[in-house]
Amino acid sequence: MPALSRRAFFASPLIFAPFVARAQNTVSDQMIGRMLLLGFNGSSASAPGAQSLARQLGAGRVGGVCFLGHNTRNRAGIESLTQLFNSASAQGKPFISVDQEGGAVQRLGKRSGYEALPAAQAVAARRSVEDARRIYAGMARQLRASGFNFNLAPVVDLGFEPRNPIIAKWGRAYGADGASVARFAGAFVQGHRDQRVLTALKHFPGHGSTLVDSHERPVDISGTFRTDELTPFRDLAKRGLIDVIMSGHLTHARMTGGLPATLSAQAVSILRNDIGFGGAIMTDDLDMKAIRSSYDLIDAIVRAVAAGYDLILLSNSLKPDDNLAPKAIAAVRSAISAGRIRPAHIESANARIAQLQARI
Repeated sequence: MPALSRRAFFASPLIFAPFVARAQNTVSDQMIGRMLLLGFNGSSASAPGAQSLARQLGAGRVGGVCFLGHNTRNRAGIESLTQLFNSASAQGKPFISVDQEGGAVQRLGKRSGYEALPAAQAVAARRSVEDARRIYAGMARQLRASGFNFNLAPVVDLGFEPRNPIIAKWGRAYGADGASVARFAGAFVQGHRDQRVLTALKHFPGHGSTLVDSHERPVDISGTFRTDELTPFRDLAKRGLIDVIMSGHLTHARMTGGLPATLSAQAVSILRNDIGFGGAIMTDDLDMKAIRSSYDLIDAIVRAVAAGYDLILLSNSLKPDDNLAPKAIAAVRSAISAGRIRPAHIESANARIAQLQARI
């Protein structure tokens, strides 16, 4: 049989339409929902926002939750929430995630009844790598005791730009060079693995050089990025010390094709083919202004899935919407029908997610 040209293939309903229909049927709403990590309103299990999210976990529309500062007012409320979510999921262990770096970024701190922990910069300056592993095992022990299984840390950005308003300013970097950052970030990951808590390296390809905070507006690193910023990702991938990689809303003319990395298939390709990481890749929160100032949220979700991301982080905080997950699922399903998203990616994302769930 002669080979069909690209034009002929797409023009032939007898060949193309049945194939698409079969592919679509392999993707369930639950498979799409498993890729979503959502935030919520409320600081105790009785809060309507928490109850709504628990119902969505039970229906398989969400794969996990993300706690922000407004959810972590006191230890009793925090633990009532994690108990609610851990018991709600209908599809295996949900991801119960929080930002717990130490220093300025620790949602579970003294204010809410937990031990305060030092910032990355202080740990690297005063402690050995082995000391760091013990510190972070203690951090993970606190997390696990309170019902968390996924820490959205460590930061592997480099701290070489003292004017940086979001990394260097708060001491969130372990050092100014990639090798040092990789050593201490590796201790962070190992300490958490000792307690069966997942981690996410952030923020690919590197937030250390910017003079702009991506929480506030889009960030272009094309003129400031240093190749050494990829060293922690490469080193830790070679050592098998990456659970998840989180991309930042960082634009680079060559590395991301001028798009935020969180919406860029080119960025995902670098992680897969250059860094050599085959595990789960997640976006930073798509509700941040770096995205919301330029994209509709539902459109951004579709773009991120189409780019090849496995986990989509949505704090649902800018304009809280209890129906965000069903809307996202419907939009992704529509994009599959339109050929924008490959069903095979949803299947492979679910396989990577299942591998993570098996470790918690």
